Amino acid sequence: MKKICLTLLLLISFSDYLYGEEGYAFKKFYEIEVELSGTDRNSVTEGMGRALKNLMISLSGVSDINTRSIVEKAIEDPEKYVTEYRLSSETENILGIFSFNGEEVRKLLSSNNLPLWIGIKPKVLVFLPCKSQSFLMVEEQETFLQRKQLCADVEGKLSRRSTSRNLIFIEPVLDLIDLKFIDLYKPKSDQVFLNKISSRYGLDNWMVCYIQDEFGILIEEPLCLSPISDLQRISLEEIVDLLADELSKEYQLNINPNLRNELKILISGIEKYDQIVSLENIIRSNALVISHNINSISGNSVSYLLEIRGEISDLETLMNVNPLLIRQPRVEGEEELKYFFKGNR
Repeated sequence: MKKICLTLLLLISFSDYLYGEEGYAFKKFYEIEVELSGTDRNSVTEGMGRALKNLMISLSGVSDINTRSIVEKAIEDPEKYVTEYRLSSETENILGIFSFNGEEVRKLLSSNNLPLWIGIKPKVLVFLPCKSQSFLMVEEQETFLQRKQLCADVEGKLSRRSTSRNLIFIEPVLDLIDLKFIDLYKPKSDQVFLNKISSRYGLDNWMVCYIQDEFGILIEEPLCLSPISDLQRISLEEIVDLLADELSKEYQLNINPNLRNELKILISGIEKYDQIVSLENIIRSNALVISHNINSISGNSVSYLLEIRGEISDLETLMNVNPLLIRQPRVEGEEELKYFFKGNR
């Protein structure tokens, strides 16, 4: 079991290194792990559906995507999107690790005019007063340990939730520059503090989560607020969904599935055959590409003729965030898109 988990971790780490944040929108396979109620076929199929639900939220950036009729239908028959799966166990829990075909799940969204996340993760400043206040508290050991555990739980929940909703949470370093804006004895000043320092971190959005109520009594479930929640305290899950739904709009495409376009694309930097193979995989996995053919090969450049669904600008948006391609300037009058391929170097 440890060997399987370690292998999976290494694969995920390598994939993140190779593709970066933006590469998520171009992955050949998506591995989603969920807990299963058993090892029988019904339990595995049910877990497969839940895994597809999680993937749909990540790939669309929309928390209610699974209520759309076409997605509901896909979740009822998730096997057509799964290439393989394996079962493992941790203590008494049974885990299902499902590998989904990236090309097929992206087409499910793009061909039905549903939002497709292009792979850029919005950044949000997050502040946890429980971390900065702990050294000021004089209390019984039992209460201190409870506070410490609750604070750790909040960090864990934020980490897991940010991963599932494709957000990057950045905590203030609380150095002397930050601390001059904060009054640890006045929790209500957190809003003023975050408004002041958010610009220092180049961020427009922030949230703060509390493990105490207005009277200073510890609460089991954290409550969070943000300008996006109208500064009202709501659950951690709700506020992360609010932020993700709103901020992801800037990084989504809604493709018109009935619109067709043809274009040429010229890609330079090709020095060997396996780079052409990699390039073919990139083009084929693009959710907008209906068909593609090599138009010509000259020197280290390959020209393709593509038929796509949606606008040419939609294709440009997706190609521009592919970490293996560098957009090249076009000479006035040229119609073809130009890129430099930097993969496999």
